[in-house]
Amino acid sequence: MDTRQSRIDRCNQALEAARSVIPADLYAVVYDCINRHDEAGLGIETLIDGLSELELRITSEQFALIEAAMDSMGLADSSRVSYLRDHNVAF
Repeated sequence: MDTRQSRIDRCNQALEAARSVIPADLYAVVYDCINRHDEAGLGIETLIDGLSELELRITSEQFALIEAAMDSMGLADSSRVSYLRDHNVAF
């Protein structure tokens, strides 16, 4: 697993990559989880859930950054990541 700051950085990279796709209110919630509440894992899970619930499509590059953020927390094998890959990525 990565250091705390490295995890935060990866999560912020994933969030910024998805910024153009997600609604502003979802961005704000995820940003606050990662940067204000020290809940990077919850933030990225919220991002993934929002993408899935809103049926938003992301690129393979955006997915790779989200997956890297999850991997930095030891969560790359989660069902959320699999679902996102299978249903929301435009390859």
